[in-house]
Amino acid sequence: MAWDRIKQLKRIAGGWRKCRKGTTAVEFGLILPALLLLTLGALEGGLIMFDYHKISEAPRRGLRTALTEDPIIDLAELASTPVPCSGSGGVSCNGVTVDNSATFDAVVSAMREVSSRITAANVIVTYTDSGLDISGTGETITPLITVEVTGLAYNFVAVRYLP
Repeated sequence: MAWDRIKQLKRIAGGWRKCRKGTTAVEFGLILPALLLLTLGALEGGLIMFDYHKISEAPRRGLRTALTEDPIIDLAELASTPVPCSGSGGVSCNGVTVDNSATFDAVVSAMREVSSRITAANVIVTYTDSGLDISGTGETITPLITVEVTGLAYNFVAVRYLP
């Protein structure tokens, strides 16, 4: 009697092993999360590269504006050390008198045309003496200008919703 019961269970179990109904759904359920992670990761990577490109293009646009506008500081006060100007709460230039804060605002506006995430607090415009002056006067003709973006963090779009 017990052997008959065991044979019957083997026959039923053998039928289940041969049955392939639903295997595609199970395999799809196992592979879908990995495919979604790869797809979202690729999309997020593309967005990061696009944002990086915009943020690296913004200082070029700001530099063009800084070169064509009047200097932010009085160039007569420009010493041998670089003078960084930042705009968190108003334009300040490391102890040097601010001559033209409108130029700093124009630089920030030009940079915001490229990326709206940039604020005045993220921009640093640095003036450095180039060594070129009017013969014998010591007055700087053309300073070296550097425009930088600092303090920006990338806000993830799709990845932040993953556990």
